Amino acid sequence: MAVKFSDEQIQEIERLALINCNSNTIAEATGIAVTTLKRRFGRKLRHWWALYRVNLRESQEKLKETSPDLSKFLGKNVLEQVDKQEIRTEAVDSKPKSDQELEAAKAGARAFNEAMSKTNIIPIKEA
Repeated sequence: MAVKFSDEQIQEIERLALINCNSNTIAEATGIAVTTLKRRFGRKLRHWWALYRVNLRESQEKLKETSPDLSKFLGKNVLEQVDKQEIRTEAVDSKPKSDQELEAAKAGARAFNEAMSKTNIIPIKEA
């Protein structure tokens, strides 16, 4: 049998989701089982949480001028933004092992330099 929710319950669930309460908190506050809440309102909850993040991002843009530290805090802690990019690379043996690989490396360098000559970037000199 389907559970019927009153308009007041639905409005309360929406209000709590729009202030970024998680499903457990909403379920506890409204007296609805978490599984019932997720089954009945899962899609709507995700939508309301997305609206919260959009509104927070807009507020972050406004705060940027008056309170940059608060803006960064909200970005890092709520919106999962990062202020540095971490790039991982694997060690590569850069020395060619044969004459064929050496010629291929030189051809690659020439092609790169030719492409760079069409820009304002100074090309790498060949060895």
